[in-house]
Amino acid sequence: MGRLRLLLTGLVLWFAAFAVNAIAADFNKPGPFAVGLQKFTIPDTSGKHPIPTMVWYPAAGPVPDLTAGSPTAIMDAPAATTGPYPLVVVIHGISGQGTMFGAVGRHLASHGLVVAAADYDTGPLPDGDTWGDQNAVGQLYDRPASVVRVIGYADMLSAPGGKLAGVIDTSRIGVWGLSTGGTTAIQAAGAQVDLKALDAWCADKKEDANASETCQFVGHEQALATRHGVADPFVAPMPPIWDKRVAALVAAAPGGELHAFGDRGIAAVKLPTLIMFASDDHVVSPKFNALWAYDGIGSPDKALAVFDRGGHTLFMTSSAPHFDEATALATAFFLDILKGDAEGRAALMPDALSFPGLNYRTTVH
Repeated sequence: MGRLRLLLTGLVLWFAAFAVNAIAADFNKPGPFAVGLQKFTIPDTSGKHPIPTMVWYPAAGPVPDLTAGSPTAIMDAPAATTGPYPLVVVIHGISGQGTMFGAVGRHLASHGLVVAAADYDTGPLPDGDTWGDQNAVGQLYDRPASVVRVIGYADMLSAPGGKLAGVIDTSRIGVWGLSTGGTTAIQAAGAQVDLKALDAWCADKKEDANASETCQFVGHEQALATRHGVADPFVAPMPPIWDKRVAALVAAAPGGELHAFGDRGIAAVKLPTLIMFASDDHVVSPKFNALWAYDGIGSPDKALAVFDRGGHTLFMTSSAPHFDEATALATAFFLDILKGDAEGRAALMPDALSFPGLNYRTTVH
């Protein structure tokens, strides 16, 4: 395959576009691994908030049929023996479940990644004086804290004697989130809640309906600060809630809670970042949220992919327009950043992603 690509790139210019598409198209198809699936429940110390979690992983077995679409997963299949394989944590939107991301999980696993997708909104909300306090703490503290718990559980699974001993490489981790999960993923990559900036921004946006998702947190600053272990909500941004081994961030149609980070809080993200959305998304405002996040994130290595159609659920629905392309792009991104895969890097270049329906730009080179 490598020789074929070299030959293709050496042909005349009119054929170069076909050669590039051939490179990028590899990630549209299942990878070289069969896919296993195991289900776990991550406990907590109180026993009140267990986290059901699906884990897809490269498995021993026949190579997936490249003509059959999304690969199937085999329950409790023996893991492939060429690992360990980098971990990607998938984070669902508000009131979602990890099981909703099977197509994404199976595809990434077939390309040599371990994917953990948990249910982040199960169990009772944290204690608080009001429902609003509970909601604010649940979204802006407990969700990213649960991502850290999932990563810690992956460490245990891959440790000697664990159910996936030696299978998971947690030295470099990816996070992938949709909608509110996209906001959580950004926070799990180092973004910090800035309550002073939140209040100032919401005061300026009183008449803007797009601001409601962020401004629901106004009035609950003390509850958030208390959960972060901070006395005064307004002195400085809240401490980050993340595992510093997180090395790559994909945010798909990130939600309207983003402005709780403010300019300083979003700039704290320094990791390679891919932000994706569909221009016909009517659930969140891409201009208000995703584009602001892309401009504000402090990483020197970032990419923005705008698909012309597919709506808000493009990134989880395998039958949606451009689902295959969006998942291929995320796959290439994680393989490049987490594994140093040269083919993944090649597939991220602008000329490799030139097709109708995509507007793409990147600082990656």
